[in-house]
Amino acid sequence: MFIFEWLSKKVSYTFAVCFFTIFGGWMSAVFGYYLGTSFILSNYDELNALALKWLPLSVLIPTLLHYISFGLLTPMKIPAFLKPLRDINKAFNNGTLNTSLDNETLQNIYVQLSHFPLYNMIAASLFGAMCGFFLMGFGYYDMYTSGTLTVVKMKTGIKAITIGVLVVIILYGMTTYLLTEIISNQHRAFVYQELRRRNINIYPRGLIGLRIKFSFFIILMIITLLTFAAMMEQYRLYEGAQYVNIITYMVISIIAGIFVMYINSDSVMRVLVEMGVVTKNIASGQNAWFKVMSHEEEFAEIEYSILEMAKQIEEHRKNLELKVEQRTEELREALASLKEKDDMIQKQLEIASNIQRSILPGRIDDWNELKFSVRYIAMEKIGGDFYDVYQIKGDKLGVLVADVSGHGIPAALITSMAKISFSSATQQYDSPKRVFQEVNQNILEHIKTQDYMTAFFVVIDDDYNIVYANASHQKAILVRSDEGRVEFLDTNGLFIGAIEEARETYEEKVTKLRYGDRLLLYTDGIPETANVDREEYSIERFQDVALKNRHLPLEDFTSFIIEDVQRFKGKAPVEDDITLLVIELARDEAVDIIKQSKKLIDEHKYYEAIDYLERSLTLYPNNRKLIYNLAKNYFRVNNFGKASELIEQYLEMDKRNKYAYYVGGAAYYQMMNYDKAIQLLERAQSIDPNFTNALFALGMAYKKMGMFQDALQIFERVANIDPDNKMALFEINEIRKK
Repeated sequence: MFIFEWLSKKVSYTFAVCFFTIFGGWMSAVFGYYLGTSFILSNYDELNALALKWLPLSVLIPTLLHYISFGLLTPMKIPAFLKPLRDINKAFNNGTLNTSLDNETLQNIYVQLSHFPLYNMIAASLFGAMCGFFLMGFGYYDMYTSGTLTVVKMKTGIKAITIGVLVVIILYGMTTYLLTEIISNQHRAFVYQELRRRNINIYPRGLIGLRIKFSFFIILMIITLLTFAAMMEQYRLYEGAQYVNIITYMVISIIAGIFVMYINSDSVMRVLVEMGVVTKNIASGQNAWFKVMSHEEEFAEIEYSILEMAKQIEEHRKNLELKVEQRTEELREALASLKEKDDMIQKQLEIASNIQRSILPGRIDDWNELKFSVRYIAMEKIGGDFYDVYQIKGDKLGVLVADVSGHGIPAALITSMAKISFSSATQQYDSPKRVFQEVNQNILEHIKTQDYMTAFFVVIDDDYNIVYANASHQKAILVRSDEGRVEFLDTNGLFIGAIEEARETYEEKVTKLRYGDRLLLYTDGIPETANVDREEYSIERFQDVALKNRHLPLEDFTSFIIEDVQRFKGKAPVEDDITLLVIELARDEAVDIIKQSKKLIDEHKYYEAIDYLERSLTLYPNNRKLIYNLAKNYFRVNNFGKASELIEQYLEMDKRNKYAYYVGGAAYYQMMNYDKAIQLLERAQSIDPNFTNALFALGMAYKKMGMFQDALQIFERVANIDPDNKMALFEINEIRKK
């Protein structure tokens, strides 16, 4: 409490305790007065009045002496009278324990605190007896000076005071003990815990038992009843006896009894509650620290046993923790080894993922009036979906969307093999059916696996006729914009890479794109996406979303479909790769102009073609297709300066066209600006690492710069990609000769 803490800091610890225990002295004085005066005959009311007159002073003086002996004058450099009290005050300087004390001193402080209630009880008994002597002296002085002193009065007063003193000694002593115990208990517990932190065990001694405490309560009841009986007898025999005194005494007795019973039971209950808390802490693995400790020898022994048990448990726990740490360290080493291997696998997967992603065109450039939009979402680092576009002989464009069964590295191997195989097949055939047959055979011959691949392949000519074939893939969706309807494109055909007999199952069909139409090629990750209720997105919902949103700009259209799939999925896990490739036929005035210029070029009328494109460019000054084609024509007539100028203009509009970087790099190479040539050609091969024309030109630029080792590496890359490239093989031999 605040007052106790303040007194401890400003005066002394022992005085702060003593200050609150003096309540027992005043209570005892009241009981002593009533019991003593109950034996005085009614015709001696003057003795009763005399006792009331001098009782406060007789109590006040011993109380003051009690305070002084316990350190009231410590701030005035007059310490407590007893050495144990002085030791306690030094240990609790400023109200808190000095934890820097050595072990021996701390043990001594614990013993002194254990005996502190006894010290205070003895002092209380002594000063209680002193109270009787003071009352006797003041009474004798008063009667002597007033001339009322008689032998009878003297004997009667001595008898009454003696009885009262005995009561005071008993009650004052015991209440002081109880109050001191309650107040100092927490601090004794704190000292004890500090000793245990230092691994010092001290058995509590010098404590009283529960029987003595409860005997005090019985004594109080006996004194109360005895006094009440005497007062009732006095009331019965003598008219002078006052009924009011009896009532007052009974009220005081009830209050005192309740108070003594409360502090007696509280001292026990607090210990029992604390034992319960400590045992729960032990059970939960926490430290066994008593905030309150008992002054009863029975409970103190239990506390000591609990602490010893906790100590043994802690030792067993430490041994167990040591074993656990050893096993944990072994597991940690094993996990570290596994992590190292996993990191290596993850790095390899990351490399494989980068390789796989590099073979996927990040963006597909416009082709004539065809525009493309692609979204690809891999389930894992390495997915089984892939897509690609191919320049096919006869000025045609091939577009592929495929899905390899499974995921991870096996799927990546098939994907890489399929990429190479499709690229090779499209150089030979412009028929989707023949392409499928060739790829199926290549995969069966070179990859021995149970995995297979589905694919949808379309070939588009410059009149936008479509020839398509399906190898067990999802049906393509053709959204007719002007008619507001959907067509499904599908053919027969088994999986690619499953069986050789699949080549006989492939077939192809033909349709035609009209302006505004959109062709959707996709993998099963879209219609088979499931939500948390295991409901699938479905092909029906897919086509409805595509049809309702067909008037959105192309990129917005593609994004809306993917976002709708994600919204439908919600918090459900991703279970498959998702690929969506949308082809749109959008009218472009530049396309007809470019077609007309190509006719002039076919007739070797290069300058007429240039003049035609220049005039067209005045009508459409920001049309990047016209700028790009004009640059190529200037390159044809060896006007490399004009070609490079137009390419630079084009690249400000489109930085993803690998062919533009190639044309620009070749132009700078011809102008012997090799640094600039290398810059553009490196950009071309970064977009497509397998772009052999750009790679070869880059190697030549390195060679011209005298960077023969770099040139050799580039030419070797070209030869690895295209083993039949005779120019690359020639340059390799030439450099190696040097």
